Amino acid sequence: MLTLFANKLFQFPFQIGRRLNRVGLAIALILFVSACSEQNSSIIDEKPIPLAPPIEKTYGYKAPFSYPGFSGEYQVSSHTLDLIDFGRTNPFVEGSVEPRKLQVRFYYPSQTQSEFNQIPKLPVIESKYWEYFIGHQQVKGKKLLFDNYYQVDWNLSLNQKVDQTKSDYPILIFSHGYGYNPESYTALSAELASLGYIVVSINHTYGANPTLLKDFEPIWAKELPKDDLGAFLSIWSSDQSFVIDQLSLINSEPNSLFFQKLDLANLGIFGHSYGGAAAYHTAANDPRIKALIDIDGTIFNFEHHSVVQPFAFVLSKDHQPKFDYQHSEGQSFELRFNDFEHISFTDHILWWQWDHGELDLGLGNVNGYRAVELTTEIVDDFFGHFLLSKDSQWFQKENINTDEISLTRKN
Repeated sequence: MLTLFANKLFQFPFQIGRRLNRVGLAIALILFVSACSEQNSSIIDEKPIPLAPPIEKTYGYKAPFSYPGFSGEYQVSSHTLDLIDFGRTNPFVEGSVEPRKLQVRFYYPSQTQSEFNQIPKLPVIESKYWEYFIGHQQVKGKKLLFDNYYQVDWNLSLNQKVDQTKSDYPILIFSHGYGYNPESYTALSAELASLGYIVVSINHTYGANPTLLKDFEPIWAKELPKDDLGAFLSIWSSDQSFVIDQLSLINSEPNSLFFQKLDLANLGIFGHSYGGAAAYHTAANDPRIKALIDIDGTIFNFEHHSVVQPFAFVLSKDHQPKFDYQHSEGQSFELRFNDFEHISFTDHILWWQWDHGELDLGLGNVNGYRAVELTTEIVDDFFGHFLLSKDSQWFQKENINTDEISLTRKN
């Protein structure tokens, strides 16, 4: 299993490198990131993008990337916060006395904007990421096409007020895979926000590519110890519980954008790959978490941790977990996407299919739009049922088998 996980982790598209104390013992400093910090910054190549000729096929052409509108009833906005945990020092710099610093990105239902086109939006690929994308993100000799993403935005605004339709919204904590970042899952996070969740996506500093803290140069992921791939899970788990602690402060601060809008009684956690494994560890120790999804993450050291919350282990087609479901004491499910690869859960499947079209790049034999739609459907169905007591299409049955999905109830 370690070999499988290592292969999944390092083969595509990342090469990692370059550039507990509880909050009762910590003081948190919350720094709001200004709206201007999230707008497109200047890139050396200022040439205008030529108009693309009309092409009928969906993928594989030179034209600015686009994504259809999000499927839910709400418009979506995004906002970042930089957090400092003075109860922990930086574990990735030997002898450091600096505190642990994190960034979180919120995706949330926002008020309807009458002049939406004039409001700053979230870039599909932040300009500061391009050093990494162009230098390292190659698949079978191919690269992402710069012109397809230059000054292209998601159809979501930045830093707008939370929608007032409801008094508050259920919370989903999300953690990215190792070497990814919150922005690598924007389609999934924004789809969920459009359905009425506030998604709080953590950027795990020194485990993301990159972390863009305000007033800092990009911080790049440290390489995982090859003889102990689970070595940093306790750090990420502490990050997750720390963020949950901060949400209580954010929710009670009158000047906060999210003042009294966070339904902390209905809080779920999920993550992809390393983030999913960390979510399992956090749920095992944090009763504030009401439900848990691990998306394709190998759960190292599960023998010493059991969860009581409803748990869904969501897998790509070839992932054969060694997890023992005796350690899941609540309702537990194993769900497999029959055509997904490990990368199929990220926005990278959208980008690579848009640029090159082929389905033989380790993306999985699934259309990128369909991959986002299926993942969103499962995540929403699970948390809607176990957080909000809604009827479930998938998780009120024993076993389900379709062409796309296989589900087995384990407990």
